[in-house]
Amino acid sequence: MDSRLVLVAVVTGALGIGALLRLRTGRYRRPDETGPLPRHLWVAPVAPFAGVLVAGALADHPWPVLLPYLVLVPAGLALAAIDADVHRLPNAITLPLVPVELALLAVASAATGDWTSLRRAGLAALVVGGGFLLLALVLHGRSIGMGDAKLVVSLAAALGWLSWGHVLLGLWLGFVLGGVVALGLLLARRAGRGTHLAFGPYLVAGTLLALLLLG
Repeated sequence: MDSRLVLVAVVTGALGIGALLRLRTGRYRRPDETGPLPRHLWVAPVAPFAGVLVAGALADHPWPVLLPYLVLVPAGLALAAIDADVHRLPNAITLPLVPVELALLAVASAATGDWTSLRRAGLAALVVGGGFLLLALVLHGRSIGMGDAKLVVSLAAALGWLSWGHVLLGLWLGFVLGGVVALGLLLARRAGRGTHLAFGPYLVAGTLLALLLLG
């Protein structure tokens, strides 16, 4: 393993441990969100593993380009863990993630001189993220929740910086993974048609898979 991947593993591992410690406090829960608190132990080992995979997929890009995607790793894992627990994506993470991603993508464009990618990222955030926000308002949380839509703004921007193909593949994989799991739960009679399923984990997984498949 080269020095870059080692550094990525160390940094994302530390961020994963930090995310785990915050999750273990349960402070993301509202007063009415009760029940046993999940241990969330999987977050710590998955963070460096996912970080190394992302860094490997983007090996041809310099550090400034890699940073926006490494930020998505601990943030995405924390959001996936929270959504799996309480079926909600908190504003405390989804809202600041948007300007952080856009700022890091701007730094990536400044470092590479690739302003076309930044314009595409902004357009993806506006069109795709805005479309999801509108859909969430129209559906009133029956399918796509407002938290999911806010997360998509960041994911669409990050994927859009690379290409429109990344955006389409990432979202498509998110829906496919969510659909397969939902179908499995229905067939196993562990969920019904009215059961609310957390969609955040599949959006995050779809984004990571798109990075790995397309680089």
